Amino acid sequence: MSGPNLHNALLRPPIIQILRAAGFHATRPSVLDTLADLTARYMMILASSATAHASNAHPNDPTPVLEDIYQALQDTGALRPQLRGWEEDWQCDEDMRGLEGFLSWFTGPANQEIRRIAGFVPSEGDVVDTDFLEKEDFLMVLKKKHSKTGEESRYAGTVLGKSAEEHPIVIEGGAPSIQEWGTQVRSRAPYFAESDSSGVSSAPSNLSDADGMDV
Repeated sequence: MSGPNLHNALLRPPIIQILRAAGFHATRPSVLDTLADLTARYMMILASSATAHASNAHPNDPTPVLEDIYQALQDTGALRPQLRGWEEDWQCDEDMRGLEGFLSWFTGPANQEIRRIAGFVPSEGDVVDTDFLEKEDFLMVLKKKHSKTGEESRYAGTVLGKSAEEHPIVIEGGAPSIQEWGTQVRSRAPYFAESDSSGVSSAPSNLSDADGMDV
């Protein structure tokens, strides 16, 4: 599976859970794919904006910090209503309405319902082990569901599992490493140079015989 297809496939379950939390119980695949594409584009814009602010604010260490994320959220319209910086300076007061609204949504009932649908918050009447709670998300559950052994070994070295130790892969009938392949190519270079020195390939013997040709 290619990168974009895998990322879209990983976005589909969270979007389905958000739709369920909002009260939707069915949708068309084309609508779901459109929402996944819009979500991916929005996340790319948010990440690009945070990276740009980090590069401008502290180019020696361009790792985004909280202030860069805050400005990126402003750029992408996540914090509204919000005054501009020069408006805050003119009023001598920092506008916190957008940030407070975002925090109230993040910690409010809407996001709590999304977390309940996703399995992070137990429903009323559910008996849940507190040690198990919030240790497994939907992706971990799906991985265990589709793994017959329940082990992480099948996902090792992929984006879904832990990083695997690098080891050389021997190709049957080929060179064991790229270095040895380069050595073999360089060793064949004089042979190819001698065979192509004339610049003209020899013609078949039956074509070089003028008597055997009809004129």
